Amino acid sequence: MPPHPGGIEVMVDTLFQGLRRRGHDVRWIAASTPEAPGVLGPLVRVPAWNWLERNLHVPMPLWTAEGVRQLHEQVRWADVVHVHDCLYFSSSVATALSRVRRKPLLVTQHVGQVPYGGVLDWVQEAAYRTLGRTLLQSASEVVTYSPHVVDYFQKVGVKAPLRIIPLGFEPRFQPITEAERRAARRDWGLPEDTPLVLFAARLVPKKGVRHVADVQRKLAEDGVSLLVAGEGPLENLVEGLPRTFHLRQVDHSRMHLLYACADVLLLPSRGEGLPLTLQEGMLTGLPAVVSTDPSFVANVSQAPGVSLVEGTESWARAVREALAAPPPRQVIADWARERWGLERFISDYERTLESLVTRSAVRAPHT
Repeated sequence: MPPHPGGIEVMVDTLFQGLRRRGHDVRWIAASTPEAPGVLGPLVRVPAWNWLERNLHVPMPLWTAEGVRQLHEQVRWADVVHVHDCLYFSSSVATALSRVRRKPLLVTQHVGQVPYGGVLDWVQEAAYRTLGRTLLQSASEVVTYSPHVVDYFQKVGVKAPLRIIPLGFEPRFQPITEAERRAARRDWGLPEDTPLVLFAARLVPKKGVRHVADVQRKLAEDGVSLLVAGEGPLENLVEGLPRTFHLRQVDHSRMHLLYACADVLLLPSRGEGLPLTLQEGMLTGLPAVVSTDPSFVANVSQAPGVSLVEGTESWARAVREALAAPPPRQVIADWARERWGLERFISDYERTLESLVTRSAVRAPHT
């Protein structure tokens, strides 16, 4: 959970806060990284071993026995258990405990195949066809937020239906005035009038960091600056780039201002569910240049202000075109708002969870 960066963390936090605002008693249990283990109200941070993320860029913590014990307590307490993604160790344990305790299980599957490269891709594919498929088949209900994730899991043999619930975002993600935009740039020490391309992501291979560096070397010749917001093992690829500002990790509560003060979002990533960076940026009216990853093709190929292209030259050209003739930010924001509204997102999950509890109560034996 935050402050660990990532789209799943932000999505779960948005849902967690939304359900609590509506009066539901929600507890969130997750690996403690980077915080210390402990319990703070409804937040339960458990000890975990995070070697895979530190060494292979695979964010897959392995919980300790104490973490499993605490998870068992939470499953016993809950009316319904909500698991995020099918390959995490904690997801398998939560699924097994849900079956033992006869608790309904909702799974949100955020992504399909993520390209790590080499043997990791083979291991991932095998895991999805065995462990992942078994877990998804055993769930009471499975949801995702992108059609291409549905397609992928149908191909690997998941027979259970995957229902789509589009994501939702806080109202602060919206266009701002020109005066606010300039003020935001000043706050971060950025030039007020220079064309500014934003890359906001963890600096790991799947996000296309190397491609971003190659594109910026070309754009810098035109006087375009790059703003990088994120940390990770590939930081060396952005250090020393011409006309580049590196803010490292920006608190999510301020990300709406970062999107709003940029001119174009560049995200040549792979293996996505549907990146929050793209959705949040579009809600502020930010044009975007992305790859032809299946996630982007399935979700934003018809969106105003979004270019889906491949290759360094094509990405650079698309950025130049967006800077030269930017579409109206309000048009982009309106398109995004129609699809990714916060209250609809919370309501869809609320109805799903309540339905699972009701069905479980009907099936329970009378005593």
